[in-house]
Amino acid sequence: MFMYNKNIVRNALVAAIALSVNSYAQEGMDEDYGIDEIIVTSTKRETSLMETAVAVSAFGQESLDNQGVKNLLDIGDMVPNMQIALSPSDSGVQVVVRGLTSNNFTEIGDPTVAMHFDGLYSPRPQAGLALMYDVERVEISRGPQGTLFGRNSTAGSINVISARPNFDQQEGKIEVEMGKYAQRTVKGWFNLPVNDKLALRASVLKETADTWYNQTQDKFDLAWDTDGDGSTTGAYDVAADGIPNVDQRRNREVSDSDAYGSVDRSGARLGMRFEPTNDVSLDVIADYFQDKSPGGLSLKDCEKAEGTFFACEEDQYDVSVNVPGEMDMTMLGLRSVLTWDITEDVVFEGRVGYSQQKRSQVHDASTVYADSDHPAYGITRTWYDDNAAPDGCTGGNGSMVECPNLVNNLPLLESLGYGDVAMQPFNDLSLSTNYSDYRSVVSELQLKSQSDSNLQWITGVFYMKEDNEIRFDVEDPFCCGGVLPLAQSFVQPERLVESLAGFVQFDYKVNEQLNLTAGYRYTHDTKEDIGGRNYITAGYRQPNIGLYDPAASFWMESWTRLGIVQTADLNPYQSDVLDGTMGTSGDDFLNRLQYSDNSHKGAWSKGTWKVGFDYLLNDDLFLYGSVATGYKSGGFGDSVDICDCNITDTFDYDPENNITYELGFKATMLDGKLNLLGNVFVMDNTDLQDTFYATITGVGAEIQVPADYDDTEGRTDVCTTGEGDCVIVGRDIGTLITQNIGETRNMGVELEFDWRPYNGGRVNGWVAWLDSEITELDNSQDNWFCLERALLGLTNCPDKTTRTIDGNDIEGRYQSFIGNAMPWSPEYSATVTFEHNWYLYNGIRLSPIVSAHWQDEMFFDKGNFDEGALHSGQDAFATADVALRLINEESAWAVELYVRNVTDEVVRNWADRGPGFMRASLSKPRHYGVKFNMAF
Repeated sequence: MFMYNKNIVRNALVAAIALSVNSYAQEGMDEDYGIDEIIVTSTKRETSLMETAVAVSAFGQESLDNQGVKNLLDIGDMVPNMQIALSPSDSGVQVVVRGLTSNNFTEIGDPTVAMHFDGLYSPRPQAGLALMYDVERVEISRGPQGTLFGRNSTAGSINVISARPNFDQQEGKIEVEMGKYAQRTVKGWFNLPVNDKLALRASVLKETADTWYNQTQDKFDLAWDTDGDGSTTGAYDVAADGIPNVDQRRNREVSDSDAYGSVDRSGARLGMRFEPTNDVSLDVIADYFQDKSPGGLSLKDCEKAEGTFFACEEDQYDVSVNVPGEMDMTMLGLRSVLTWDITEDVVFEGRVGYSQQKRSQVHDASTVYADSDHPAYGITRTWYDDNAAPDGCTGGNGSMVECPNLVNNLPLLESLGYGDVAMQPFNDLSLSTNYSDYRSVVSELQLKSQSDSNLQWITGVFYMKEDNEIRFDVEDPFCCGGVLPLAQSFVQPERLVESLAGFVQFDYKVNEQLNLTAGYRYTHDTKEDIGGRNYITAGYRQPNIGLYDPAASFWMESWTRLGIVQTADLNPYQSDVLDGTMGTSGDDFLNRLQYSDNSHKGAWSKGTWKVGFDYLLNDDLFLYGSVATGYKSGGFGDSVDICDCNITDTFDYDPENNITYELGFKATMLDGKLNLLGNVFVMDNTDLQDTFYATITGVGAEIQVPADYDDTEGRTDVCTTGEGDCVIVGRDIGTLITQNIGETRNMGVELEFDWRPYNGGRVNGWVAWLDSEITELDNSQDNWFCLERALLGLTNCPDKTTRTIDGNDIEGRYQSFIGNAMPWSPEYSATVTFEHNWYLYNGIRLSPIVSAHWQDEMFFDKGNFDEGALHSGQDAFATADVALRLINEESAWAVELYVRNVTDEVVRNWADRGPGFMRASLSKPRHYGVKFNMAF
């Protein structure tokens, strides 16, 4: 695979060079051509990109269109050491810069790469899905922006700057696009100078597309021939009974336009510029975005599963779904920028913004059911029953029932060190955002100098307040190790986040060549949960409050009980009795359950700073260096009953911090025909925050509780070390938590280039190296597919040992991850784009564009397991895009043919472990289309 892709890239580059040589011979050299100056605002001033002491990449609307960029997900290949992924279940956009990221997409989680629209901070990660259309520029700054763009920008900052109204002329543009998978897009903008003081600009976009998945309804009805005699009539066989084994309450047939992977997005923006005097200007921008796309899926990774007992029987994109995707997300934004030249030397800039994001979403998180033909997995039947045992089983009539093990190869399991394994027969997890409403107000007031003085300064205050509300539901009929039905509802009516900061930065021009920079920012953050409640029922714990049916305690279809001793009196039933009044979808679900109170508050403060220099060696070479710190706020999670005994913990975590050392250069060469930008950096990160789903305790776990604990549910307390130190034996309790896990050192080199080799030709791109290494991580464990690794003959998991952690003896498979790479951190990566222009006649030109991206192997977890079907990452890969544009500059129209992902590469942008196999969220396969636009 790697050699094949490398050859494709090599051949594409050779063809591009040959094409450029031929055109050069035909057209000759025009000495006047060169590279246009790019203006950026990454220092909160308008400066030339080539004389800005920040590692920043900037792209205008034309560059974004040439690369097929629709939203933030499409921009990752354009920037050195940047990866972008999407969390399918909650539409959270995960941005990774220089190996640093955040995977907390909750209503009070924080990113490491700050997202801004028109210079105003946007707190929620779903904002990255907003469409990038009619923009003046997108700026991506790498490294901590702790002074000027300081909130949660430890890895970098992204600023999407809308195209502003202008007073030049009445003008507009419209574009239509059609492509594979019924791709349809219409977008346009119109600029209207009302008079010499007021101008308006309106822009709209509508995009639809069908799915690339082959989605069918999941109505699987298991027939298991456990004894291999060719029939399912044996004593321990499971016969198909005509009733699906998975939840059918939401199951329905959907068209390709409503299936997972389809697209239905629209947006509109209205901008106003008002200049009442020469000293005052006011920009107001209102925008609306709606996304009704069903979302993406995580599905079995067929490339990795090939040749194993979980090999795919169908195509990679064939999916069987019993919970069709639904989403309705709207974003409303209102932003204003007031600029006032108070004097000739001082300017005031005030930015105020309001945003509201509403979202409801239903997601099938199940991937697929586990394969019953697995050569070793099995099912053990053991349960307590007041009735007589079934035929072939013993016990019952008030005692434990024990049935023979339904295991295909028990001797093999035992030889590998495993006993009977209770498998999860159907991975039937569904996740629903019942409703969410995120509202934020952000303001920033600045004063800055604009004189010719050697000392330049900027100072300001920043304030943000979020008021977030959400209900998030979880349902899983086979949950929590014991294969128990689970329903959870997290109701957060008021989660508040406030941030207040003050900052100042000075630049002192020592002489015509040397400039020194120093800045400081102080931030105070608070987070508060008011009246939040967690509702949970696992049928066996509350037999009078069933997961689905109040008269029953759980549903297990063809099996009465799987794999764990159970003393509750169970009343099983099947999927055909389920309806919309049951489970979390029932109107009275919350009224039937107890809850834990989430009310909690935390506060954190931090000062961050930056010192640096820049040196203009000559007109063509700019050098810079800096040392800068970054800070990401601390936080807390949901209140969790850590022992099923009314003792709760919110799992507070500390802020994440880093310091970055950076040296760089920006050079103009070859008589202004080549821009070369490079930098080297070292970033030390401490108290890294990591969010993951964890089992807090389980059967046999010992939890210390106060001596006066009142055991109201009749379980046994065992005092092990005297009064005040009792032990509760609880059940599995799973929750999403964030912890500070350790330290990393991220080092890298980034080189960007933009070259005009001849009149009409352009080669631009970047090359990067990244070493993102874990340097401290206590008590890490390797539990990655332990049974499957043994079955496949791969390196075994470490043996279980016991460590004393925080005074408790904890058993685990401990394995040092020090020296491993951080997730989403390929060591080498590169992108190159070649564009040529043939100038024909009457203002018509023909412009082919070839773009290729290659990146090294990377992992999606810190364990870096790199063997066979259970490889925890993405192998090295290459992709290529091609386009051919015909442009009439005199008549102001253009048509473009394009092909994206020419090699049809399977690209994983998200991956994790499934039930026995790797699963992944995959990028779109090869697709093509045509665009037509006209300006007027």
